[in-house]
Amino acid sequence: MKIVIVGAGSVGAAVCRQLAVEGHDITLVDSSSEAVAEISNSCDVVGIEGNGANIGLLRKAGAEKADLLIAITSEDEINILCCAAAKKLGTKNTVARVRNPEYSELMSLMQGDMNLSLTINPELSVAKEIYKMLRFPSATKIDSFCRGRVEMAEFVVSADSPICGISL
Repeated sequence: MKIVIVGAGSVGAAVCRQLAVEGHDITLVDSSSEAVAEISNSCDVVGIEGNGANIGLLRKAGAEKADLLIAITSEDEINILCCAAAKKLGTKNTVARVRNPEYSELMSLMQGDMNLSLTINPELSVAKEIYKMLRFPSATKIDSFCRGRVEMAEFVVSADSPICGISL
C-alpha cells in the first residue's frame, strides 16, 4: 500500500516505523530536516522535507497515487488542509489528527465537506474509553456496536456466583 505520512513527531515516527515494518511503501513529510533524516535512515522510507499542506510537495510525495495519507503534525489546521488537498489530488483515503476540542462539533462537517475519510482526536478517544470503563468497572472487556447505541460487556463469573450456569 502506498502511504504518505505528514508529521515526523513521536506519533508520526512510531506510525511510520510500524507501517514500514509491515512492508508498506511509505513517504514521510516533515518540515524538520533532522526528523526526516533520522527516520528515513532508520527505516525503509522516502523522506521529504517541507510543508505537508503545499500542493507541489504533496505531488512530489506521490499523493496523487497514494492509497492513504495520514496527517499527524502538531497543527490541527495543517492536518485538515493537508488531507483536503491530498483528497482533491487523488489520494484514496485520508486521516487527520485533530486534537483541539473546539473542533469536536465540526468533525462530521469537516469529514463530509472537506472529503476527510477519518478524523481522530486521541484525547477524546481516551476519555471515551475511560468513561466506558468507569460505567462497568468490573468488566474485562466492553465492545460498542451500532455506532455506540449497543454495548456488550464481558465479565468473569466465579464458580460460586448465583448467576453461574444460568443462560441468558
